Amino acid sequence: MNAEQIRAHIADLIKQKGKNLRSVSIAIGKNEAYLHQFVHKGSPVRLPEEDRRKMADLLDVDEQELTDISLPSSITPSFKHSKTSLIEMISPNAAFGTVGFLSFPPADFSNMTTAAADMVKAVRLTGDSMSPTLKDGDYILVDTAEQRFSTDGLYLINFSNNLVVKRLQQISANELLILSDNANYKSATTPISDVCIAGKVVYVLRGEKIG
Repeated sequence: MNAEQIRAHIADLIKQKGKNLRSVSIAIGKNEAYLHQFVHKGSPVRLPEEDRRKMADLLDVDEQELTDISLPSSITPSFKHSKTSLIEMISPNAAFGTVGFLSFPPADFSNMTTAAADMVKAVRLTGDSMSPTLKDGDYILVDTAEQRFSTDGLYLINFSNNLVVKRLQQISANELLILSDNANYKSATTPISDVCIAGKVVYVLRGEKIG
């Protein structure tokens, strides 16, 4: 493939992986328009080596697929050992856009959750409604494959176009109790069908400053 075909191929790979040019640009440490300019305007003509390697890791493909230049056979095997589980961080406000990424060694990620990495999103919490369980500044990992109530627990729900964490408890066949762990906040009873669940909380990363 020539350079133009490689750009089209990369765009297809990104789509196949369920990602988009903006999120992948951010994931490899570039501005959000970087890959759009690369794919549609040919700037740069070829991905620099560092960007190419990051994308190969992110897309889980052979680095040779991302360039029309023949690469030494030693490059891909050595890079494959550095695989990470890359978790998209999303905004809790109405935009729900990508604001960054968290990266974990696969072994560490598998100890956190059995959820598929591509279905897990990270959200930084604000406020004290779930204190002391979750605190302002904590990061939560949410399994977005769990968008229906299954068992009592902590869920990320869409409330008035904002993503918030609440404890959901089933109180009847058709009703849920929505709770804040902070006793200063009121609970509410609502039909299960009215609760818009974005995912189930599976892990928390403490955001406490030390020193």
